[in-house]
Amino acid sequence: MTNASEKRICQNCKGDFTIKPDDFGFYEKIGVPAPTFCPKCRLKRRLFFRNGRTFYRRICDLCKKKIISIYPADAPFPVYCQKCWWGDGWDPYSYGRDFDFNRPFFEQFKELLDKVPMLNMQNDDEVASLNSKYAQDFAFSKNCYLTSAGWYCDNVMYSYYTCYDRDVSDSFFVNNSERCYGCMESDRLFDSKYSRLCFDSMNLCFCYDMRNCKNCFMCTNLRGKNYYIRNKPYTKEAYQEELKKENLNSRKNIEKLNKEYSDMVLKCPHRFAFLLKSPGSTGNMLINSKMSKDSFFASNLENCRFMMLIDAAKNSYDCNNSGNPELCYECATPDNSYYELMSVFCWKCSFAFYSNNCHSSNNIFGCIGLKHSEYSILNKRYKKEEYEILKEKIIEHMKRTGEWGEFFPNWVSPYSYNETFNMDFFPLSREEAIGKNLKWKEEKNRDYHTTLEEKDLPDDISYTTDEMIGQVIKCTHNGKCEHKCSTAFKIIDRELQLYKNQGIPIPILCPNCRYYGRLKQINPINLWHRSCMCDKENHGHEGNCTNEFETSFAPDRPEIVFCEECYNKEIY
Repeated sequence: MTNASEKRICQNCKGDFTIKPDDFGFYEKIGVPAPTFCPKCRLKRRLFFRNGRTFYRRICDLCKKKIISIYPADAPFPVYCQKCWWGDGWDPYSYGRDFDFNRPFFEQFKELLDKVPMLNMQNDDEVASLNSKYAQDFAFSKNCYLTSAGWYCDNVMYSYYTCYDRDVSDSFFVNNSERCYGCMESDRLFDSKYSRLCFDSMNLCFCYDMRNCKNCFMCTNLRGKNYYIRNKPYTKEAYQEELKKENLNSRKNIEKLNKEYSDMVLKCPHRFAFLLKSPGSTGNMLINSKMSKDSFFASNLENCRFMMLIDAAKNSYDCNNSGNPELCYECATPDNSYYELMSVFCWKCSFAFYSNNCHSSNNIFGCIGLKHSEYSILNKRYKKEEYEILKEKIIEHMKRTGEWGEFFPNWVSPYSYNETFNMDFFPLSREEAIGKNLKWKEEKNRDYHTTLEEKDLPDDISYTTDEMIGQVIKCTHNGKCEHKCSTAFKIIDRELQLYKNQGIPIPILCPNCRYYGRLKQINPINLWHRSCMCDKENHGHEGNCTNEFETSFAPDRPEIVFCEECYNKEIY
């Protein structure tokens, strides 16, 4: 292991990045060379293999039933419904082939990928989940609908990355919570709505950066408070009377309060990074983690780096959208896996290299669609001794071709850029994507026969009846936005029940427009070196504070960003 950091030039974006001594130690431990792509370009490359929100109607190629899929009807490979794919009606080994040492590995993998049947939605509906067939990258859940990335949930809708939740809708990175709507970046939250960065709290509405609070409205930076409105204390009776005046059941009132909330959040001091019980860590939105660097939206990390959207991980680098990976590198969704390298959607696997959509399998290389398998290369079985010898020969071949240690290139992915999660975190226009030689899926014209539009919807949820169920509602954006607007949407029965129970007005925007509206509020997946902006005399420093830090608040953003010490003197 080298004792010095090294600066490298990314072969993709041509920007420089640093590889630190600990990084070299990790790469040596897992047997891969140091990366040639910078961390951001590595993440973009993995996100090219994740489609979470672009769904298509098509036919299961085995049972011929109508299904919803993340792959269109013209995909090059067969697509099976959940029951068919997880069933015994097909054999992934029938697609096996010999490795050709006269050709690059990625070409051979792409050819196999275009033949092996794929799962219509990446979930375990009717296997370990129930009534969740329209949830993408979801597991161990029930009654989840049009939501992406999560597990162990019940009745979660229109959300992204939710774990251990119940009755949650239109939320982002909310875990261990119940009865929440429109909440973001929060944990252990109950009966709350329109709130962000709130923890161990209940009955919050339009609140920001709260901990151990309950019954608060339009508040920020509070700790252990009860019955507060606009950061001022009230008696229980006065609080309830004031809250009635706000009429939170009204859409028009919610729109006005949203403006007030945005202004309030902009004026309050912001902690340079949210690192809750995460010693020795850098990044943003880390909870209960230790010695983990450059990671975002994650909990229970240990000795990790470059992780994103993770529910527990150990000794892993460059993984995203996963839970419980250990000793994994450059993987998208290596759930409950050990020593998995450069793979996609391989769950409960160990020693899985360069594989896609394999489950409960060990010692596999370049495989697709295997279940409970071992000692296989390009979907062909081998004896253990034969496998080990051939695997080492392939690795040496890939070293010569420059492939070993690199994640799959974009052209291997079955998706176009605007179908992937890159559009969520690194959006490009059609012209920009094509200019970078990236695939682009042309949108089909939608011609829905809408039955209701904004003017037809009751302003107050109290006046909404069950006749709303199944109506085709025109999205107010009507496709004139950059949110992949679906132009129309429906309300399902349990969704309406959630709105009534939590006092949420019927939305006027489709789920996609609501989702991208939430994404605009989160900080980028990036860190900048900055200084504390505090100039207050009572904070223990003369003039401006001189503390420096790494933060996900870009220097040109309008928020007031404080170091840990100055921030702690501003909370109540």
